[in-house]
Amino acid sequence: MADIEEALALLAAPCTDERFFQRALKALALVTQCRWAAFGRPSENRGMAEVVAFCDLKHSIPGFEFDLKGSPCETIYQLRYPDTHILYPKDLQSLFPNFQLIKNLGANSYQAELILADDGTPIGHILVMDTEPQADSIKSREFFRLLAQRIGVEYKRLLISRELALHKQMIAVSEQFMSFVDNNYRYHVVSKGYETMFGRAVQEFVGRTVEEIHGEEVFSQHLKPLLDRSLAGETINTQTWIHPPNQNSPMYLNVHHNPYYSDSGDLIGVIVSAHDISEIHAAKVEIEHFANHDPLTGLANRRALFEAIQHKINAQKAGQLQLAVMYIDLDGFKQINDRFGHHQGDKVLVDVATRIQDCAGSNELISRIGGDEFVVLTSFAYGLPQSSYQAELEALSERLLVQLRMNIEVNGQHLPVSASIGSYIADDDDSDLSAIICKADKEMYNAKKAKCNLCTEEDAHHDPDLG
Repeated sequence: MADIEEALALLAAPCTDERFFQRALKALALVTQCRWAAFGRPSENRGMAEVVAFCDLKHSIPGFEFDLKGSPCETIYQLRYPDTHILYPKDLQSLFPNFQLIKNLGANSYQAELILADDGTPIGHILVMDTEPQADSIKSREFFRLLAQRIGVEYKRLLISRELALHKQMIAVSEQFMSFVDNNYRYHVVSKGYETMFGRAVQEFVGRTVEEIHGEEVFSQHLKPLLDRSLAGETINTQTWIHPPNQNSPMYLNVHHNPYYSDSGDLIGVIVSAHDISEIHAAKVEIEHFANHDPLTGLANRRALFEAIQHKINAQKAGQLQLAVMYIDLDGFKQINDRFGHHQGDKVLVDVATRIQDCAGSNELISRIGGDEFVVLTSFAYGLPQSSYQAELEALSERLLVQLRMNIEVNGQHLPVSASIGSYIADDDDSDLSAIICKADKEMYNAKKAKCNLCTEEDAHHDPDLG
């Protein structure tokens, strides 16, 4: 068998592990008729090179590191594409007198090819050395080029395989919730954290599908859509509630879905990692609640009110609803605070908030925006006659007036409390949030003023001095 045929036969065997590089280097040595061949790459140690594989046709030599400076390999990394080949045909020891390795080997000639990544950056090199001079040959140069490409591919494949093996090992021993799911939705690796979450041994997950573990409904409605997106190449970060059967309460998880590619570039599965953030989520919910709610009554505060108004204005402009605002102010509340203190007044405000909620229902947003001032946002079907909206508002207003007509007893004394209400139906052109509330406030003021005038007239009618 000719040298080139033997070399091609060596390369034809599939790559399964690091032994491929020994076969490839032996093939290179045969084609170039050189004693030594090597595959090297820049080391993680600055200024050093690492020999990944070394072929000596007479002896077996393990991999090693050496100082690039002053070596012929230093020159190869100074080349730029498309010049990726270098040849020192003879007098190697004279050209590199300070490089001890070639003296130890007795090498006199050197030939090398740079291995490039897809972006053109060097990832390594292959070389041959011999005690005899080397002649420049088109055949050897072409074989160098083809072999450099093949070794580059196989080395990246090896690194990916090592990375996957490392990931699998890390997943298997992790107490966190991590797993590797293939493109058939089957678990291949599951971390020990799953034992805690589900109360089942890790071995019960491996080889089974996600649907078998979680059930058809959870799989089809929640898990499969996320896995499908990741299996299409998307990296996903989501938050979700789960309630494992052996847990006393639900868990809120932050979940990452990361697509995983094989060494040949095929998307073969998803690495899923999840972290329990229940406490963080609860704290966040509590902070958001305090930021948007009145601490005394639990109703929405002014900030939440203005956000809701803006949302409803946008919905009205889109023809989805008709917005209306009701402004409520209590009558007689000041004297409760003045005579019995704010502690008693707070009790009244809490009672008032409950009464408004019971009367208005769950479809309306109710907000406390001041001491004894409340705002109700309500909405109706879009496009009805104005008279229809007005009639519904008047009906709601009457129900609220009845609910808020109270007789407060404190220390044996009875104090009447009632409410004045103003309402405003928003126009499609309204966009100033404060102006909308002010218009309802103005209507409330007019209602309060009319009530005061009526009370004055009634007092005058019953005054005997005016009879």
